Amino acid sequence: MQKTPYHCIFSLLILALFFSSCRPKPVDKNQTFYPIIAVDAMGDTIRLSKPAQRVISLVPAALDALYMLQADSAIVGIPNRIYTDPNVFPYFSKLDPRIKAKLFATPTLTESGMSMETIIKLNPDLVIIQSNQTDAIQMLKELGIPAFGITSQNFGQLNQEVLSLGILLGKAARAKDLIAFTESKIQVLKQKNKGISNKKTIYYSWSGGRIYSTTGRKGLINDCFEMAGLENACPYEIDAPNISPETLIGWNPDIMLLWNTEESVLYQQKELSSLTALKQKKVFNLSPPFLYDPHTLKIVLASIAIHHYSYPGAAANTLSAAQQEILSALYGTEKAKIILE
Repeated sequence: MQKTPYHCIFSLLILALFFSSCRPKPVDKNQTFYPIIAVDAMGDTIRLSKPAQRVISLVPAALDALYMLQADSAIVGIPNRIYTDPNVFPYFSKLDPRIKAKLFATPTLTESGMSMETIIKLNPDLVIIQSNQTDAIQMLKELGIPAFGITSQNFGQLNQEVLSLGILLGKAARAKDLIAFTESKIQVLKQKNKGISNKKTIYYSWSGGRIYSTTGRKGLINDCFEMAGLENACPYEIDAPNISPETLIGWNPDIMLLWNTEESVLYQQKELSSLTALKQKKVFNLSPPFLYDPHTLKIVLASIAIHHYSYPGAAANTLSAAQQEILSALYGTEKAKIILE
């Protein structure tokens, strides 16, 4: 049967549609491609078109992580506490001459307050913030500024947050190396703990002489105890309970751990004189706090130090050797040397 002109026209239309479907579609110039994706502590997804190059960290522990990730060139803003806290300023000053000269802007005036005006002026492509500051996070989102909420409630979450920051900063390989190193050290410590037949109990007091504010069986401090081969004297499944002197006497821990508090403060508590830890002088203070900050990957060094003090069977230089090795892996050999000077 001979084809009519209509058949020809129809065939041409089919061919035209076929070839047009094979032709690449024009790119929408207004469409942004996000090859970098990470999820924060709140489960929010942060999307970046390229690695963050202007970063504000409003969290001291996260600022520390940026130096471990070798991403310090991206830092444009830091917490004011870095300048005002005598326990951390000397160490961050060694890590970065810009901190020593106080050249960084500080958008935070207090732990919870911040200046949005300062943040906007710094033109960041990423802000790291405590996850519980929901109003500030929402405001940053409305301004089109990516915000990464951080909380680090346990060791697993700490590792995940370091990895996520590594991804956002184009330092994923470095993040994986850091995590693998600290995990290997924890495994070594766990092997040592297998030889402990009778675990000792330990009680923790928060900083500033808050003897009766402790840590429960959730959180990074409890993770330190477990890694160190100890049992938390506090049985409560909450992060930071307050207790009475009578409760502490009833627990009667083998060891007392203080954070940024002199041991003499505890010995002055006459109502606690019957405690085994005080009678046997098993009270120690993790100092300086910067070296043992459990909200960073230095949690592994804190765990080793707690183990060392609780089960003193190793050579006297074991802890100092661990400090040198771990800090060198986290910050680099030269910076570790400067930190320990």
